Amino acid sequence: MFSASTAHAPAVAAPSTVDASAPPAAQTPLSSPERPAPRPTPGRLYAGLAALTLALGALSLLAPSTPSYDPWSWTLWAREIVHGHLVITTTGTSWKPLPMLFTIPFALFGPRVAPDLWLVVARAGAIGAVLMAFRVAYRLVADVAAARLGHAARAPAALAGLLALVALGFAARGAYITDNGLGYSEALAACLLLVAVDCLLDGRHRAAFLAGFLVALDRPEIWLVWVPYGLWLARRERSMRPLVAACLAAQPVAWFLPVYLGSGHLGSSVARATHPRANSLAYASDPFWAELTRAALPTVMLRVKLMAALLVAAVVAKRWLRRPSRAADPAGRASSGPALTTAAIIGLGGLAWFVVIALMTQIGFSGNNRYLVLGAALVDVCGAVGFGWLAVELGVVGARIARATRVRRAGTTGRGRGPARTVGRAALAGSAAAAAAFALLPAWIQGSDFVALPKVHRALLYQAKLREDLGQAIALVGGRRRLLSCGSVMVEGFQVPMVAYALDVPTTRVLAPPASPLRPGPEPDTILQTRATQSSRLLPRVRDWNPADYTYRGSAGPWNTFTRRCASGT
Repeated sequence: MFSASTAHAPAVAAPSTVDASAPPAAQTPLSSPERPAPRPTPGRLYAGLAALTLALGALSLLAPSTPSYDPWSWTLWAREIVHGHLVITTTGTSWKPLPMLFTIPFALFGPRVAPDLWLVVARAGAIGAVLMAFRVAYRLVADVAAARLGHAARAPAALAGLLALVALGFAARGAYITDNGLGYSEALAACLLLVAVDCLLDGRHRAAFLAGFLVALDRPEIWLVWVPYGLWLARRERSMRPLVAACLAAQPVAWFLPVYLGSGHLGSSVARATHPRANSLAYASDPFWAELTRAALPTVMLRVKLMAALLVAAVVAKRWLRRPSRAADPAGRASSGPALTTAAIIGLGGLAWFVVIALMTQIGFSGNNRYLVLGAALVDVCGAVGFGWLAVELGVVGARIARATRVRRAGTTGRGRGPARTVGRAALAGSAAAAAAFALLPAWIQGSDFVALPKVHRALLYQAKLREDLGQAIALVGGRRRLLSCGSVMVEGFQVPMVAYALDVPTTRVLAPPASPLRPGPEPDTILQTRATQSSRLLPRVRDWNPADYTYRGSAGPWNTFTRRCASGT
């Protein structure tokens, strides 16, 4: 899988004087490498990360907040499971075991609190994903910097971590913030995937396999890697066999048994996933190419994609043109090769994820953009490591120039500043130059890459307003009991699970607008009309039936209410 980290490899102290006539070794650290500070115990680090992200997720609820379409369904299903009457249909959301691990116990806290508790977890997962992207990129570049410059050079690693965080969290025109602010689960899965990668860097295969198990509860595409990895572990370590067997058996049970109990059909979720909405790229003339070029690749900044491609090309070229470098040279010094190779494998893994999602779109699955987050996280890490590597190499050049200058002056001015200080300054200068390349090179500037925070803020506030004013809208038509007693209720399609949750009924009790105004179907008795987003059209449209049959009952924020004879009290 991934190569283990090289940061702990033993190092040999550099001599106190430098021979200017001797050519520098390609992999010789340019400073006297002090032993790095010990890394935190992984278990404690992850516990601290979880505590921090959950606290930040809870603080985010101080702003108006709401789940969106899928998360409302998960919360509704959790309440139904607690009450013993799960109802799953072939329309609406597909079943996902990972969020249900949280929403089922959250349902015990009551209908007002449960949705917010899930939002805390989902947002914590999104924050955790960007922090884990920082950690993985930092670790890999720290290994490269230690091999090329010595442990005194930390700036390139910090730059790589920061760029990975920015690339994942603030690109794609704010989709990452919007989707995860509304409680989708893919960023939580991406966080767990990066935890698995981090564990693999340490050679902790059991922890990596268990993290992968949780990822597989959210995105079954990961089975293509996780299942073979588990089989390899079972063959490699006899003690792992019971755990691997139990996890492999638990996956289909978690995915299909609740679906069967809630719908009577094992394939209900698959049927729903292969009948996407009309705006899905599955209906494009070439779904595979459309998903890859119009959805997958744009989730990553152009400059990050280019640097990731350059890093992969450099690693492949080195492997092709030379013998593979050893993990350490004969003197025991660490090599940057394993870290860069690992980064290249991570980047190729992200590209492979994009291809898998594109293939699934080709065969009829929806190909939603949020499914691409896991691949984007891997490509972002790879590209960020590429920028960190650039900073290291620029630091090497600067350190050698400074060393040569110091040697020339040694005969008249003494030895000058120590090598560690010189290398640290050279690494800092190289990092500044690499950061400038990321930010300022004209050919790479794409304003649409970055998040438009005011637009994202308005979008999230509008969604929160829908939740906030729904209760008043229901009151305008006589309240929950009268509304349900008077017959059918129809709402804008994306609000079906939220309204069903508010009315405490299955989603089968709430209708979505007709797909075609030419065949609107029977008149609904109550219409709760609104927009899916601020720029969407009002749905359902009263004029699709006979407007004279309806009475306008008033507006509550973004909601308009209409009733027929029963609910109007006549």
